[in-house]
Amino acid sequence: MIPDLYYSLEPGAKAPERASRNAAGYDLFAYEKTIIEPGKTLLISTGVRFAIPPGYEAQVRPRSGLSFRTQLLITNSPGTIDADYRGLVSVICENTASLADPYVYLQEHPDLIDSFTQLYHPVVMAHYYRENHGLTLPFGLPDVKVFLDRDGYPLGTIFIEEGERIAQLIFSKIEYPKLVPVDDVSLIGNDRGGGFGSTGKL
Repeated sequence: MIPDLYYSLEPGAKAPERASRNAAGYDLFAYEKTIIEPGKTLLISTGVRFAIPPGYEAQVRPRSGLSFRTQLLITNSPGTIDADYRGLVSVICENTASLADPYVYLQEHPDLIDSFTQLYHPVVMAHYYRENHGLTLPFGLPDVKVFLDRDGYPLGTIFIEEGERIAQLIFSKIEYPKLVPVDDVSLIGNDRGGGFGSTGKL
């Protein structure tokens, strides 16, 4: 029998839910609006806490739709939530878009080519870091351009809205085998001999 799983929500947070009857995962929603610039990694809270029963775990996994539309990467996928964790469930999200390479972005978004110069303007990267982050780049770096929109955000910035689906959660039963030390594990069962392409397939 599958035990009940209890959860609590921060004010205004959305409860995890399955998108369809046969969906394996529960969608997780962003608790607040988040802006992830290219190259940045941020922790996005879902506003949810769980009391997972002993013998079970929850795995945080990417959503295929968001991964397909953007350069968003859940860096520790799958992330594990243990049964004794009671803190907020958060998702480590990285924007893998390049800060200084508009060509790759335009290849993936050809609809922006005609209007690109109206939507974005170039600034020298050293100026961008100084004005936006208070940082001075080391002497000798080339004057690479960064393309900013009308609000000052770099090309490739990902905007996560409050209540947007950002990941999914899979619940799984786990086992705890007894660990038995031996001198040579290759003598137990079958040893195929190697890994990482040893079968001829990468």
